[in-house]
Amino acid sequence: MPRITSLDARVVSYRFDNRPRPLSLGSALRRDVVLVRVVCEDGTVGYGESFHGHAGSAVAEIVNSTMQEVVVGREVHETQAVNRETFARFVLSAGMSGGFLLALSGIDLAMWDAWGKVKGEPVHHLLGGSATDFALYGGGFTLGFQPPPELAEEVGRMRDSFGWQAVKLRIGDSPERDVARVRHIRAVFGAELSIMVDANLGHRYDVARVAPALADLGVGWLEEPYAPGSPARFVALRARGLVPVAAGENLGGAHEFADWIDRGALDVVQPDVSRVGGITEALRIAALARAAGLRFAPHISHSVLNHAATLHLLSAAGGDGVFEADGSVENPFRDGVLSGGPVLANGRASLPTEPGLGVLVNEDALGAYPGERGSPFPRTDN
Repeated sequence: MPRITSLDARVVSYRFDNRPRPLSLGSALRRDVVLVRVVCEDGTVGYGESFHGHAGSAVAEIVNSTMQEVVVGREVHETQAVNRETFARFVLSAGMSGGFLLALSGIDLAMWDAWGKVKGEPVHHLLGGSATDFALYGGGFTLGFQPPPELAEEVGRMRDSFGWQAVKLRIGDSPERDVARVRHIRAVFGAELSIMVDANLGHRYDVARVAPALADLGVGWLEEPYAPGSPARFVALRARGLVPVAAGENLGGAHEFADWIDRGALDVVQPDVSRVGGITEALRIAALARAAGLRFAPHISHSVLNHAATLHLLSAAGGDGVFEADGSVENPFRDGVLSGGPVLANGRASLPTEPGLGVLVNEDALGAYPGERGSPFPRTDN
């Protein structure tokens, strides 16, 4: 198996011409992706995505400095060894644990991509997965705080263009406006449309106030009603039995998920492979969810590298999870300078069959998307 001879990361940014509708976190100025690359001694190149963590240049610096001695020189299949050393040295015992976890995520994806290319097989084959087709719902930077008729138009576009039968709406604006939006979408599209809601940490009010109304409207889950430092509040909301409670994109490795699952804080488990430590760590979390009888629905990040890796993870996890599809009209990191990956049609997501993650990276065109520093979300008054 070839050894890794180089490792690097860079931030690429896409400024929105028309900013997305606000969420509880505000409205993003741009997409930031920390693009990680490994090169093997036989010339094989693998790519991965680290979540920016509101400081993408800092995450890239961790990859380009400290993580060099962890990764360079290892054989490309040694994902477990890289995971173990990173957790032991940096994640479980250092003050910069969050940044190292994000850095590890992109490295892990890049190693799996390169390993699949070396073997000439898609990553899910290496993982023992056989399922290739998955249920999906429309998410990403879409369906924010907007007037109900405009929201219905956007949901209608997803249904008419892609055949999607499930969507995730945003709440956390105000109790009255939130319930009005969900009620309007239910009235327009009826029971055949599955609706989930995401409070994005519920900054503006205690979204438990609207849980009875969401239950009456048949909402499939309530995502991130509180900040991740408040597991007891998740437990209390879940105990009311009104609407399933979902979270995970802002949790750390399997050790944090194990604690939350043991507490009874979650109905739906949502790790993000670009945040949680990559496919290697997310598989451990999937096993915890399955053992506890919980639903597994990974969160996605910004690029098709993450989206493809998520589908490979779902295949390896047993194939009964659900995929969050990016419903954005334009995303050059999904179908531009980065392309390929999942095939979305007729309300389903299908795995790529090409070796590795199945994603194409046009390095020559990346110069059109220079990385920006700082958070892509501007300061708000909330």
